[in-house]
Amino acid sequence: MSFNPYYGWYCEMGHGTWTTHRKGRKTMALRGGYRFVVGMGDVFPAGVFALGVDQAEDFDERSGRRSPAKDKQSGELVWTVTCVDRDPDARAREVRVKVSSPVAPVLPGEIAAGTGLHEVEFTGLTVTPYVNEGRGGRSRLAFSLRATGMRAAGSTPDTSDTTHSGASRGGLGASGGGTSGGGRRQAGTDPKAA
Repeated sequence: MSFNPYYGWYCEMGHGTWTTHRKGRKTMALRGGYRFVVGMGDVFPAGVFALGVDQAEDFDERSGRRSPAKDKQSGELVWTVTCVDRDPDARAREVRVKVSSPVAPVLPGEIAAGTGLHEVEFTGLTVTPYVNEGRGGRSRLAFSLRATGMRAAGSTPDTSDTTHSGASRGGLGASGGGTSGGGRRQAGTDPKAA
C-alpha cells in the first residue's frame, strides 16, 4: 500500500487497476481500453460521410498470418468504416470507426451519383482515449471510435439498421457475403455477383 497526496492511500490490484481510498470512500479506477458511450452528435456534430467498409485484420507475429479481427468484448467480427467528418473545425478530416457485427455493414446510397459519399449514422457509438506516440518523442491524446451498427443518416433504427439483422433490414443476412481478403465494397455492389 502506498500514499499519494492527491489520491490518498492506494494499492495495486493487478491488470492495471488501482483501488484508492480517498476521504473514507473506496473507488476503482478505469482499466485501460475502457469504452465510453457517446452520442453521434457529440462525436460528429455536423454529420459524417462514409467512404467504404473493410474487414479489420489481426496479424499473428509467430506465424506471419493475418486473420479476421474479432471484438475482444463481444467476440463479433470487426469492420473498419472509413469516414469523412463534415465538421470544418475537426482535428482530422478522415476518421475510421470500427463496427462490431457478424456481417459487413452495407453502405446506403450515395448522396449524389459518382461521389462515393454515403451519409451515415452510427449506433452504439463508444470512444476510447489513448496516448498516440508520434515522431520526435511527441505524444498526443487520440481517440478510438467503435460502434455496434451503422445506418443511413436520418433513418429510424427499426427500418434500416444495416449491420445486425439481415436482408429484411438491408443487411446481407445469415448467408454471408461481405468482402474477401479485406477488399472494399461500395454501396450497390452485389457480393454474390463478384
